[in-house]
Amino acid sequence: MSHKIQIVNNLHKVFRSDPYINNLIGVAGQRLDNYEVSAESLQKEFWFDTMSMLGIAILEEQLAYNTMSKTLEGKREEIEGRWKITGKCDLQLLQTIANSWRNGEVAVLFTNACIKITFISIIGIPRDVESLKAAIDEAKPAHLPVEYTFRYRPWGNLLQNTWGYYKQFTWGQILRREGI
Repeated sequence: MSHKIQIVNNLHKVFRSDPYINNLIGVAGQRLDNYEVSAESLQKEFWFDTMSMLGIAILEEQLAYNTMSKTLEGKREEIEGRWKITGKCDLQLLQTIANSWRNGEVAVLFTNACIKITFISIIGIPRDVESLKAAIDEAKPAHLPVEYTFRYRPWGNLLQNTWGYYKQFTWGQILRREGI
C-alpha cells in the first residue's frame, strides 16, 4: 500500500475528497515511497549475495582489489572471499573462503604439509575456479603448496546403456555432465 493511501485513510472523511489535500498528500506520499525504495535497495548492498555492481565497485576501491570474474555472481564471490581473507590463516579461514565460492561443495584439508582442496559435488572442473584459486593463494601462507582434486566420471559409474545412446554426447559431456 502506498504512503498516500495510508495518510488519506488516517484523515477525517470530510478531508479525504478535498482536491488540494489529495494533491498535497500525493506529493508527500510519493516522496515517502521513493525513500522506502531507496532504503530497500541500500539494504541489499550490505549482503554479498544481493550486492549490485555499484556496491562491488565501492568494495573494490576500499579493499584495493580488482575482481577478475566477468559475471556479477563471480564478482560477488570474489569480493566475499577477499573480505574474508583478512585475519589469521588457518584451515577454518580457507574453508570459509571456499564456502563463499558458490559452485558446489568444497572440502579443505591439511595433510602432509599440503593444503588439499577437493570439489565434492561437481563433476569436472567447475566454472570460475580461477577466482577461488586466486583467493586461496592470497590467504594461504606462501610456503605451503595447494593440491586441487576434481571429480570425473569413470566408465564404471555410467548407467548401462547402448553405444547408440551415448553417441549423442561428446566425450567431455559424458565425463563431466550430471544426469547422463
